[in-house]
Amino acid sequence: MNKNYRDQEYLNKVGLRIVKIRKEKNISQEYLAELARLETRQIGRIERAESNTNISLIKLIATALKVKVSEILDL
Repeated sequence: MNKNYRDQEYLNKVGLRIVKIRKEKNISQEYLAELARLETRQIGRIERAESNTNISLIKLIATALKVKVSEILDL
């Protein structure tokens, strides 16, 4: 079930940006989840824009990827 959010286009871009950074760093979803202390399913939902996540989780992901939050959100 893929819910469409008001800002779905932006969520898609954020998700794709996380995937791009993660793959550039050769990190699996599972390892990113471990680093960020999140569930792998949650990482997947964020990357596929199936979840309108909160800024705290984006911060955890950015920290785990060793990037600034702005690298994920400034599109």
